[in-house]
Amino acid sequence: MIVNKVNSSAYYPNSVASTRYANAATAVRGVQKGDAFTPSREAQTFSDMLNKLKNESDVREDRVNELQQRIASGQYFVSADNLAASLLANRY
Repeated sequence: MIVNKVNSSAYYPNSVASTRYANAATAVRGVQKGDAFTPSREAQTFSDMLNKLKNESDVREDRVNELQQRIASGQYFVSADNLAASLLANRY
């Protein structure tokens, strides 16, 4: 016994099969949503703080200017004991 075209898409005419699959694909696309990322409030706050820190200078210009003026005018003195203590503390 020979059985042909049972449970086969070849059994359906091409226009019926293509229409059925096209309608199903369109219906699925209408239901699906795109991927999206929404950061939490904490993550947004952290990101804002990080950006502020990146934009700030590492040099405290006001302190540098003050020390330059004191050195230039001869008013900046460091005691030898404090200097030695700082050197030893940083070494060990």
